[in-house]
Amino acid sequence: MCTLIVRHQMDDWCSTLIAANRDEFYQRPATGPQVLIEAPHIVGGRDEQAGGTWLALTREGLFVGLTNQRSFGARNEAARSRGELVVEALRTGTFEGVKSYLRRVDPRGYNEFNLIFGDGAQISAAYGRSEQREVEIEPLGQGVHVLCNDRLGSSEFPKADEARAKVEAISAPDWATIEPQLIAVLSDRSLPDLDVLPPLPRDAPFDAEVARRLHAICVETPVYGTVSSTLAAISPGVVERYSFCSGPPDVGEWEDATSLMQVAE
Repeated sequence: MCTLIVRHQMDDWCSTLIAANRDEFYQRPATGPQVLIEAPHIVGGRDEQAGGTWLALTREGLFVGLTNQRSFGARNEAARSRGELVVEALRTGTFEGVKSYLRRVDPRGYNEFNLIFGDGAQISAAYGRSEQREVEIEPLGQGVHVLCNDRLGSSEFPKADEARAKVEAISAPDWATIEPQLIAVLSDRSLPDLDVLPPLPRDAPFDAEVARRLHAICVETPVYGTVSSTLAAISPGVVERYSFCSGPPDVGEWEDATSLMQVAE
């Protein structure tokens, strides 16, 4: 139940802030930030099981972030990796290129997905559903947008509203001030009341208490939870800052990965 927060055009010192938690089964192997492709220069974590990534950026500040669409049924093991979408979209090198690429994607070849992408100047969301022949693209404006495991504005993810309110309330003149505040938002382990959560279907693979735990911003269950976190500050043409935490954001080790955005001479 990943949480991907984008704060757009609300700060004088950068254009877009990204704060994201990746939630996954603990046993699924992954590695932290690395150069995924040399040209164009793309940096992100790597899913070592299926390849691809959940969030990556180019040196020029183009980014794509992915969340899976919540489903209580079995995933299609024959479908292509959703993580490939992020890399292939970023290969285009421009915001318009990402849109053009997504318009050519047939979402029926993938398990269902949600995306946010932008370049510092503009951002959009995109949704791939198994019953549709085309990816739906939704332009976004100024403000805080929180993507969980459904489309933006879904009533079934109250933690999105909670995260949005927290990030909207932050006022910070620079990275040093805002970074710990964003980490605090990503570290929120508070659990919602059961009566605000959508009812589980009869065939759900977990009970109501596990569902409640999945609706924390920072998730922890015995087999699944928040396995890494990412922060980034982007302006048109440049990644201002890029930080990564291997493990939950409140107990894991944060590293400044900004230098990975530089191309070796």
